[in-house]
Amino acid sequence: MISLSIEQHSEALVAAAHDAVLVVDDARTFVDANPAACRLLGLSVAELRGRRFDEFLAPTRELETAWETFLRRGEYRGELQVIRPDGEIRHVEYSATARFMAGRHLAILRDIADRKRAEAERSELRRREQLRLRETETLLAVSRALSSTLDPIETMRRVAREVALTLGADMVGAYLADAARTKLSPVAGYHVPPEMIDAFRRIPIPIRNHPAIEEAWTHRRAVWTDDMARDPRVDAEILRQFPHQSDLFVPIRIKDRPVGGFFVIWWTARRTFTEWEVRLLQGISDLAGIFLENAQLYRQSTEDSRAKDEFLATVSHELRNPLGAIANAVAALDRRAGGEAAATRLRQIIHRQSRHLTRLVDDLLDVARATAGKIALHIQPVDLSEVAAGCVASLRAGGRAEPLKLSFRAQSVMVNADATRLAQIITNMLDNAVKFTPPGGAIDVDVVREGQKAVLRVRDTGVGIDPEMLPRIFDLFAQAEQPMDRSVGGLGIGLTLSRRLVEMHEGTLTAASAGPGQGAEFTVRLPVAMSVTPAPISAPRGSERSRSILIVEDNDDARESLRLLLEGLGHRVVAAGDGAEGVALAQAHPPEVALIDLGLPGLDGYEVARALRASPIGKTMTLIAVTGYGQAEDRQRSKEAGFDAHLVKPVSQALLSSLIAAG
Repeated sequence: MISLSIEQHSEALVAAAHDAVLVVDDARTFVDANPAACRLLGLSVAELRGRRFDEFLAPTRELETAWETFLRRGEYRGELQVIRPDGEIRHVEYSATARFMAGRHLAILRDIADRKRAEAERSELRRREQLRLRETETLLAVSRALSSTLDPIETMRRVAREVALTLGADMVGAYLADAARTKLSPVAGYHVPPEMIDAFRRIPIPIRNHPAIEEAWTHRRAVWTDDMARDPRVDAEILRQFPHQSDLFVPIRIKDRPVGGFFVIWWTARRTFTEWEVRLLQGISDLAGIFLENAQLYRQSTEDSRAKDEFLATVSHELRNPLGAIANAVAALDRRAGGEAAATRLRQIIHRQSRHLTRLVDDLLDVARATAGKIALHIQPVDLSEVAAGCVASLRAGGRAEPLKLSFRAQSVMVNADATRLAQIITNMLDNAVKFTPPGGAIDVDVVREGQKAVLRVRDTGVGIDPEMLPRIFDLFAQAEQPMDRSVGGLGIGLTLSRRLVEMHEGTLTAASAGPGQGAEFTVRLPVAMSVTPAPISAPRGSERSRSILIVEDNDDARESLRLLLEGLGHRVVAAGDGAEGVALAQAHPPEVALIDLGLPGLDGYEVARALRASPIGKTMTLIAVTGYGQAEDRQRSKEAGFDAHLVKPVSQALLSSLIAAG
């Protein structure tokens, strides 16, 4: 085995090292170099010997000072750039030791080109991210500035300001094109010098025969110049009026069609523009185009809506005059006419149709008022169940619900509302249910409290709503397909008006249907009014004539107090303490209305109702459940047993009187 000396070991290690190892003398002349140093500097050891290290560095006056500091300290670390004979620059990290041997100095250099490249890439990535962030923040600021206005001039003024702040411009002018697209006229400006305001307002910028504007107009992109005096595209007259060094013009587009633009001006600075700045400015301009389009659409929509509302209001008012004359004439005929049956029926027809026309006219006028925000609400605490009861009583009294099974179940619940408008909402919902429910069908009206909401539901077993129509059911004048005879009639405005009135009460009105032939359900939800006393309501009432009433209640105090209350109101009352006695009393003294507790001993209230409905006397009797059970299943059971209404204790006098009056 051949033995190597320590010196030979050291030479072998230096030769195998990946880092460049250089030895220079006091004159900074290369004495020795390892293979890695030769690869780094691009020369062999023989070519390096005799050459100074200074030849591979960029000339600098600080080199001598740095060398003296190195000799004094004895070592030095840092980074520098090495220039190879072929001109390639290499970034290196070095560690140098002075006088490691007499008259000899050692330097170890590590090529950090890859690290520098990675650092440069990371730096560029950060720069781009910062630009994107700044771009996003700028566009967001522009959006916020524009979101609070629909005025086109104010839109242009705000964008001009944002452009000036973003680019550091001296002035920004906002322009819109004329109808013929031949010139741009100023509409707003930011930082226009006082001495130039008059010229700025007076002087339009031509689009045709203006090379820069035509270029921007044709290619839908920004154009600029950093030397106005020498740019052949510059209009000499405009430059005379507005002497400046640099400017930029970016077009405003709506649906990719130029409609105007922004002039960005620097009076004394020679300004060049980066790709990022141009892209950002175009983004700001595009936002301006979007907001200008929105302002145009809103203005057109508002004008169309105003014209429609004015037309509806005019039609409504004009129709009232002939309707009033017809109603007065028929009333006069009623006083003078004899007893001929045919004439009486004809007058009744005219009365009914006049009232129907009057309701349609009222709806037309109310829709116009609601859309214009001209309906004033008189808010006060009211019991939703009482208002609903009055509407149901009015419907029954009018006879329109006779061919239908109409049931009413209610729980007293207070809301803050305009009672007249609330009655209008409910009446519209009932009219809609009657209109679309054929004879023999059923309509259920429920009033309940669900959490902090008062809920009114009107369900029917009628024609239902097609799924495609359901999203548009509350649109003005929206109607599903109707038969040729238009047997259901109407203008398609009742539900629209009802929803608007509900929303004015801070509530919601929704519709649901399983489809054609599956009936429909309309639901009103209103905020519950807490700790209030109900005011008298103005909901429609039925006739207040005396009724014969049966009370079936096992609680002695409840039965006696209810009997005394009803007798005090002029009704004729008989009372029973259990179900069997109640059925017997009904058979002996058939009542018009029966008020029945459900939780009776022996024969419960459901069984009493079924027994009465099964007998001849129960076919026309009004059955009202008065109970402490108010869950959904209780209401459903009472409906199935034959009850017309389901009231949850305690029941207000007004609500009870409404139902009795309709019985």
